[in-house]
Formats: sequence, structure tokens, C-alpha cells
Amino acid sequence: MLSSLSNISDKVNGPILLISAVSVFLLITLTLAMIYFVIRYSRKRNPVASETHGHMALEVAWTIIPTLIAFGFFWYGWVGYKFMKSPPEDAMVVEVTGRMWSWSHEYANGVVTPELNIPVNQAVRLNLTSVDVLHSYYIPAFKIKQDAVPGVDGLFLWFEAYEEGTYHVFCTEYCGLNHSYMLTKVHVLSQAEFDAWYAEEGEKVAATEAALEGEGGEVSPEALVAAGKQLATTKGCVACHSVDGTPLVGPSFKGLFGKTETVTTGGAPRQITVDEDYIRKSIVDPMADITEGFQPLMPSQQGLMTDDEINAVIEYIKTIH
Repeated sequence: MLSSLSNISDKVNGPILLISAVSVFLLITLTLAMIYFVIRYSRKRNPVASETHGHMALEVAWTIIPTLIAFGFFWYGWVGYKFMKSPPEDAMVVEVTGRMWSWSHEYANGVVTPELNIPVNQAVRLNLTSVDVLHSYYIPAFKIKQDAVPGVDGLFLWFEAYEEGTYHVFCTEYCGLNHSYMLTKVHVLSQAEFDAWYAEEGEKVAATEAALEGEGGEVSPEALVAAGKQLATTKGCVACHSVDGTPLVGPSFKGLFGKTETVTTGGAPRQITVDEDYIRKSIVDPMADITEGFQPLMPSQQGLMTDDEINAVIEYIKTIH
């Protein structure tokens, strides 16, 4: 519980230890005082009851001492809070987006990953946003947590990891049906490992962008499928739509293209064939047609995905059989 795997840990461990120590001290002190009073003022020792008047010194003491303790707790916590809200200017910035039910991490070179990769002993600032409902980014090993509130900018947390390894990330605000599956990981790498990964992934992003542009404006099918597969992960599609036929929150992508589905449109059921237009409409206006057997939970991706990104995801879905 009191591990020191990040620079934030000590700012949390200190108040925990202080509050625990004071609480144990007060527990023992009050318990001993109660036992003393039970014995000292028992009926055997005091067969005739006597009236006891106030004691000014005691009354002042039990007013001032708890007040000082409370202010001490507040000051200690405030110092730690200010530190947590004062990231260094040279901190590495990662844009973190929460959506039902996945996280995405975008780096300065355009790399977007479902899991967070960072170098050890490097200050990292995570700017948090949500595209749908309230989420909360929590790394228990580093003792950091911050809500991601839709429509609220400027929310962030920062930390510096002291030990290489892999650590869990949770969402700690109930965000819907698959809240418990909104998990990811932090990989703390050596500086050399991180630099190599960062450069390699950056080259992949550049290659994908170049392939999408194509020669003379033509986009190769292979490039679209590769980009669509990546986008299906980074945009959170596969958090609700499996690729192996398993029904999740939404229909599986496996064998979806060309399939006949029963949907509810305007309150009336009808049958449709899943084609490019239907998938595109389902992405930007998911409430228009509700697939039979599934709840209308998908948020609209209007403004969150470009036309090229939607086309790439469609091409990827067409390949999943």
C-alpha cells in the first residue's frame, strides 16, 4: 500500500501515515481514558453520586487540539495537492481520451495507442478528455487518479515513474455497461527502449499517412485496411464490437459486411443488408437504426472521425470473415 513507485506516491503516503498514526494514538488514548473512568467512577468506588462541574482547561484542550490536528491534516494535504497540480514545463505530454469503454493515448508525433508507453524517470503529463460520459483515469501503483469530464478542458495528471515494468490502469467512475472492462496498461521502459519504440511507431504513422495519400490522390486498398484496423482500436470500436464473432455491446464485425440484419427504424422493425452506406450511417448516426438484440448505447462519432477514417474502418470491416 505504501510503495514508492512514482514521485506522487510519497505525497500520498505521507498523509496516509500521518492520519493513521494520529487515529491509532487517539484510539489508544481514548480507550485507556474510558477504562480509567469506568474503574475510577464505578458504583463500588462511588456509592453516592456526586455532581461534577466543568473543567475549563480540559474544555479548551479538547477544542484546540482537534482543531490543530484538523488544520495539520489540511495543510499536509494541500502541499501535496499543489505539487500534483504543478507539472514541470519539460514534462512529456500525452493526450488521453476516454470513451465507452477504452482509453487512447496520443503522442506528439501522432502515434495513438490503447496502452501507455513512457520512459522511466521522465516527468509525464497526461491531458484527459472524454468524448461521451464521465470517466476516471487511475493508476493505483503510482497513486494517481483524475476524472475525465466531457466538455471540460484542462484536466490533467502528471507523474514520474521510478521503476521499469507494466502497471494496470482502471476507470474508477461508473460509465455504463462495460465499465469493468475499461482497462489498459502502462509500460514503463528504459529511455533507450522508449526512444526506439517512439521512433519506430512514428515511422509507421508517417508511412500510413503517405500510403493513404497515394499517388495522384489514389488510396491503396491495403493502406485503407491497415489504417482501419489501427483506427478500430484507437477509436475504441473493438471495445464494443468483437472481431471473432463474440457478441459484445454491439454486433461483432466478423462476417458483418453483406449480412442481413433486423433493425428498428423510427420504432418499426425492418430488414437491411449491411453495406458501406449502412455502416457509415451507423457510425455518424447510430440511433437511426437499432440492431435487434442490442441496446442503443453507441455515441455518435460525428466530428470525432474524419471521412477518410470512416472509409478506412469500413474497408477493414469488409475484410473480417
